[in-house]
Amino acid sequence: MSVNYHASQSRGVLFSNHEVVCRQWQEEFTEYDPGRIARILHLKADDDYLYLTYFGSLYRLRLTDGILEKETEQGWTWELYFNEAMAVYHLLYYTKDLPTISGKWVPSHTIDGVVSRNPAVKDPLLSPFEAVYGGRVDELKDACLAAGGKEIVTGDAAYEFEAFPQVHLRLVFWDQDEDFPAQAQILVDQCITDFVHYETVGCMIADLLDRL
Repeated sequence: MSVNYHASQSRGVLFSNHEVVCRQWQEEFTEYDPGRIARILHLKADDDYLYLTYFGSLYRLRLTDGILEKETEQGWTWELYFNEAMAVYHLLYYTKDLPTISGKWVPSHTIDGVVSRNPAVKDPLLSPFEAVYGGRVDELKDACLAAGGKEIVTGDAAYEFEAFPQVHLRLVFWDQDEDFPAQAQILVDQCITDFVHYETVGCMIADLLDRL
């Protein structure tokens, strides 16, 4: 089953609702030493927190107890959604000592660990997105720009987004016509698993599409 299915099921679900998983990851990062990951990813850290950005928002990891917080207009909050929390924890946990950015873009589903798949089954994240923006390319372009996307030349609309500074996603959209329905594809760097687990990709795609 595609990891996009699991990410789609977690949209809008608070991380704290998954009590066991939430506690597991907080315990994993309790009394965390940020030195290694701060050096590799060029992150800021002080005596109390490690800081990083995800889709342009600032997050911090509390080093004493492993709790993640996000900066909002109302201040810092620990009430994060499941997909965003897992994306941040996974980056900090899975990044290799010498990660590589290959510059080669591949479809996201080719790195999700699924050996076989049924092409007749609609993608639970991309299929609803295609239905929303079919015949509305100009609106999609506006939404992508508003979400911080950088336009690239391919398809009927295509934009690159920074999930993390080292991890980018590309959305390519082909609009519907008289013969074919709208189609969307997410591309990632071939070496993305040098930074995150393959399951993280579904979380990041869900978060990106939520912004659009």
